[in-house]
Amino acid sequence: MELVTNAAPVPRVLVVDDEEDITTVLGDILRDQGYAVETASDGSQAWDKAQTEPFDAVITDLKMPRMGGLELLRSIKEAGHATAVVIMTGFATVETAIEALKVGAYDYILKPFKVGELLQVVDRALEKVRLAAENLQLKEQVTLLRLSEAVASSLSLNQVLAIVVEAALKEVDADGVELLFRPPGSKELGKRLGLGRAGPLKPLLANVKQLEQALADAPHVQFQDQALADLLYRDAAATEAGIRTLLSVPLRRGNENLGVLNAYSRKARKAFLPREEKALMVLGDRAATSLENALLYANLENTFRETIQGLALALEAKDAYTHGHSENVTRLCSAAARIMVLDEEFCTTLHQAAVLHDIGKIGISSAILNKPSKLDPEEYEIIKSHPRMGKRILEPISMLSAVVPIIYHHHERWDGNGYPEGLAGEEIPLGSRLMMVADTYEAMTSDRAYRKGLPHQVAVDELRSCSGTQFDPECVKAFLAAQPKAPEPS
Repeated sequence: MELVTNAAPVPRVLVVDDEEDITTVLGDILRDQGYAVETASDGSQAWDKAQTEPFDAVITDLKMPRMGGLELLRSIKEAGHATAVVIMTGFATVETAIEALKVGAYDYILKPFKVGELLQVVDRALEKVRLAAENLQLKEQVTLLRLSEAVASSLSLNQVLAIVVEAALKEVDADGVELLFRPPGSKELGKRLGLGRAGPLKPLLANVKQLEQALADAPHVQFQDQALADLLYRDAAATEAGIRTLLSVPLRRGNENLGVLNAYSRKARKAFLPREEKALMVLGDRAATSLENALLYANLENTFRETIQGLALALEAKDAYTHGHSENVTRLCSAAARIMVLDEEFCTTLHQAAVLHDIGKIGISSAILNKPSKLDPEEYEIIKSHPRMGKRILEPISMLSAVVPIIYHHHERWDGNGYPEGLAGEEIPLGSRLMMVADTYEAMTSDRAYRKGLPHQVAVDELRSCSGTQFDPECVKAFLAAQPKAPEPS
């Protein structure tokens, strides 16, 4: 398989002069110093070479046919290349020297010059380039650390995938990134996300099975030329993409491969740089850890939801007349919350609270819960204890910390005459205020041991009449907007 590997980087120097003797002699001298040297006969030829892959240093004559040294210098600087440019000339003037330095030349050297003098200038120029590259690399590593921490701190699977793709596109000089992910229980890499410089990218450009085989024992691979052509799907999307290089890293946890992270380049470049390989590998490793955590968290959430549902069913098993009550209150609360355009996290918490809002009644005698006649004062006080009991039951469960206050205060009144704390107005949690409206409506319209349920319109009229005293007016408004007509029987 034709893979690309990166050796330790050797400084690349371009010598530009329209006199062949000068480029030949300088090229030989610089090669003896261990540099990788290329030559060009004028600025135009030099610029063509520099666009393919920027050089670390360019030594150029000032006056040449087609494109001179100053014009070449301007092109290099305007393109943003981190290249040190040394101007050499036999026709020096103060004005040209000042202009060259203003445009961004590293130094200005006069012909004829001593070899030792030139080598000192080149050495200093390359040292400056090296230090600038190290500084840039340090900044990139700090950015990468922050991004990888963001990935590691997320427990949302979709959010993890999105952060990884966006970070990879930013930190690797790529034209497109795709992430392939193996969903739980699947043998295939199925979930895909692609992003390019201009937005979403059609993903799955590479043959997944071939890619996994190449990554079986490797921390990363690069493909170019025929190996890349064999790997890419031969369809319109791959052809139009014009991909020249592919860098791929596995998302591996232990012996399990959770997915693959690909970076594509359309540039006629030799390879992705070692620092780019390392950046993608760091992101891939963090992504694998976070995907594993997200999957574990998803399993925990499923178990948690099942536990909540089991607790609600255990409560309803004690009271035949309240069968479906928690489910109905949950549905009504959720509908009102949507009208109020509340955020997803709040709605999830409200949903959990609504399912469990009467959980404290587990500790109340069935004889009281199912009593077919009016409760006496002592029995009513026992019923009123269920918010406190619910709080005691749920407080030890850390995942329900946001749910507990909603359940504890769902019998408070807007005017302060409710229980258990006598809170008033906006002192009452918003979730509790919404639940108070939904719970009251559901209780009024449902059959109980001691009475038949009220018609929808009668219950609506009661909500309106108690708006501003028992209920938060905004919550009543939202609830009624979500219930324009009598609801279907559950």
